[in-house]
Amino acid sequence: MDIELFVNDLCPYCQRVVITARHLNIAHRATPINLASRPAWLSEVSPQSTVPALRADGVAIFDSSVINELFNDLAQGGMLPADPVDKGVCRAWINHSGQCQSLFTQCCLAQDAAAFEIARKGLIDTLNAFEQGPLQRGARGFDGADLSLVDVAMAPLFTRIAHLEGQVTLWPETGLERVRAWSDRLREKAVVRESVPEKFAPMFRMFLKNRAAGGHVATRMNVGAD
Repeated sequence: MDIELFVNDLCPYCQRVVITARHLNIAHRATPINLASRPAWLSEVSPQSTVPALRADGVAIFDSSVINELFNDLAQGGMLPADPVDKGVCRAWINHSGQCQSLFTQCCLAQDAAAFEIARKGLIDTLNAFEQGPLQRGARGFDGADLSLVDVAMAPLFTRIAHLEGQVTLWPETGLERVRAWSDRLREKAVVRESVPEKFAPMFRMFLKNRAAGGHVATRMNVGAD
């Protein structure tokens, strides 16, 4: 199958599909997309001109969760449970991971300490749902030795939280022990580390400079003088 994958190095949802493609050895060619100047033809692949998206033998498919399931099906990878109910549970938590990512973005773009704390509390609450739910129960697909699509959905967020450590405080002083241990395990995996672009740090600083100059996080990363 001929697969052309449209991605952006800074996009966490693109990192999800990059991890899965690497983990499952999905043969593809990657086409980088500049999100600040999206090509007009991208809407032919993704109706809202979002990435990740792909063409598989010329057929357009978009949305990171859909693409990851496609890759898993093509490779018979076992990154979701076979049981329909367990699979549905994992899909629900993958959907929940999007809210976690959205709140992290709100933290990054917060213009002052008050807005940052509101977003941070929301992020902690959404992460706590994992802590008190599937991680507490040891549910399959969340705390296994191999990599699941739930793991993949959260790995980009954990990567970005770690990137801000020492500059702003996102983790609570106490609590989320299971989530933090999950984060540590995932970030140690080679396939996760290798999915992060070599120049991610300066790109992330530039993103904050462009989108949130003078904001709570941007000023603490000292990007204003770049």
